[in-house]
Amino acid sequence: MSLFRLGIVVCSFLMFGCVPVPQEASDPPSRAALDPEAIALVPEWVEPNLFVPARSARLPTYRWGEVIFHAKQGDCTHVVDPAGASDCATRRTRVVMAKNRVFKQEFDFKLGQRYLISFDFHITPDQLPRGTRFSMARFYGSRHPVNPLFDVQVDAKRGVTFHGTQCVAPEDMGGWHRFSIRMRLANDNTGFLEMRCDRPLRVGLPLLAKSELNTARPFDCVLGRRCRRGPVPHQFSVEMGIIADPVAGRFAPMPAEGLTVRMKRVIAKRLFVIIGRVEDY
Repeated sequence: MSLFRLGIVVCSFLMFGCVPVPQEASDPPSRAALDPEAIALVPEWVEPNLFVPARSARLPTYRWGEVIFHAKQGDCTHVVDPAGASDCATRRTRVVMAKNRVFKQEFDFKLGQRYLISFDFHITPDQLPRGTRFSMARFYGSRHPVNPLFDVQVDAKRGVTFHGTQCVAPEDMGGWHRFSIRMRLANDNTGFLEMRCDRPLRVGLPLLAKSELNTARPFDCVLGRRCRRGPVPHQFSVEMGIIADPVAGRFAPMPAEGLTVRMKRVIAKRLFVIIGRVEDY
């Protein structure tokens, strides 16, 4: 390459910057290609540590600062990793982005640390026929998708819920909403979590607040319900998008045209100071 052409390339990078692209997974036969009509610049908040895991059956698309997840019934991969059997074997549909490090920092999610995870989401209610149910975000006690701790669930009957607490009612679905959770990861009673929807973090009461909580265990275990306990995790991760667990040993039902979840303004960062936290509500 001549010095003149090299100079043009360098200037181009200086003027327009480098746009990070999510990590490409390694299961191309079952992964849909990016839609050239929908793709635009990758949103700025999509950092190198926010990636598309190999278990995601489709790649998300990007449009005007949004990430668009789309899944159809039976979307799965044959990837086998430390998480265990493949999603195709277990009949789980998964189209997601994942994070196991803190936004713009090199710290892993670890015990004893406090975090904020927040994102805007848009789901068209007409896409949720009766019987359709999936998780829009799932928190794991692992760097791999095993040992689920918390879920943000979506269904036509109850709307958007976080372990029984309603975030968005079915009649209010449609348009943009925001989910936020502040929590301390702990394997003893020093943990806490505080969940809000469509409210500023420092104004008004949260929809759910629990203190003296072991947040390294599945939430059902913490509440005394029947649960399946796993090993005590030391690192954590979160997946956002569409995760549909099997129903009666089959893929979860979905409309013929599939499901679409749009997200933007995703924040995942470590908190060193928490202002205005509510103890229990």
